[in-house]
Amino acid sequence: MKVVLTKTEGFRHFGLLDDLDIPGMQLVQVTTPEELAQEIVDADVYYGFPSADLLQQGKALKWIQAPSAGVNFLQTLTELVENDVVLTNTRGAHGPSIGEHTFALLFALTRHIPQSAQAQREHRWAWSDLYHTNTEIWGRTMGIIGYGAIGRAVAQRARGFDMEVLAVDTHPEAGAPFVTEVWGMDRLPDLLRQSDVVVVSAPLTNESYHLIDAEALALMKPEAYLIVVSRGGIVDENALADALESGKLAGAGIDVAEVEPLSPDSRLWDAPNLIITPHTAGDSTEKERRCVEILKENLQRYARGETLMNLVDKRRGY
Repeated sequence: MKVVLTKTEGFRHFGLLDDLDIPGMQLVQVTTPEELAQEIVDADVYYGFPSADLLQQGKALKWIQAPSAGVNFLQTLTELVENDVVLTNTRGAHGPSIGEHTFALLFALTRHIPQSAQAQREHRWAWSDLYHTNTEIWGRTMGIIGYGAIGRAVAQRARGFDMEVLAVDTHPEAGAPFVTEVWGMDRLPDLLRQSDVVVVSAPLTNESYHLIDAEALALMKPEAYLIVVSRGGIVDENALADALESGKLAGAGIDVAEVEPLSPDSRLWDAPNLIITPHTAGDSTEKERRCVEILKENLQRYARGETLMNLVDKRRGY
């Protein structure tokens, strides 16, 4: 079994694989496109992000372990969707990091941290500007769109802050933790109307593209906040800019954009009460290690002929 490892998520932790006792396994690390093109030809397993060229070259590939939880590359990579190569992802590795980042964005909005930071740079004690402006999340309702591993990590932390939690998902699961009930997507309007904070943690699919458009945003309370931490493209960015500029939304925090990097000409840069982070919600040393731990577990399962963790339905896109 030849396994090709690319310099991507978790590469600093590839040493975790050194103690694998799998007869005949060959681990090959590549760092350049040229090395990848040479080594992928007879590889059985690939850890990295696939492309059409890679699939064309890797005729022996049987399994691809994506380093990410989201696999929206499937939307354009029909070569992978239509072949027999098994695809798995790192679902579950990013939950703690994104869960924490969600609340970093939320607290920055509710406690006006950017305004305080700006006053600090100006050597100005901004008590008179900011006092009587902060709000609490205690007792408020959080609505989560997409109740997978990331949504659950967010909900777990929300419950710790004594929030009520609602959720919608394409495949609602009875008895899901940290929430009284997970509704089907047909209840999205109800979630938007009832929530004080809406968190987008769903995968990007053909069905979820621009799911949160002008009509959906209009259902939200004017004092509500929108936090987007999964994938860009789920929220219509022009509609979000309109809602913020018109005061129909209290604020928003986004870690992802439909096109990344976000264009310098995007209206979002200047939208009021919006905090933008550059797709760093899922980034942490601990997450990097978890990605390789998932790979390690799956390599052992693969060698034993067992079902792999985090199998992706390539046609559904998650």
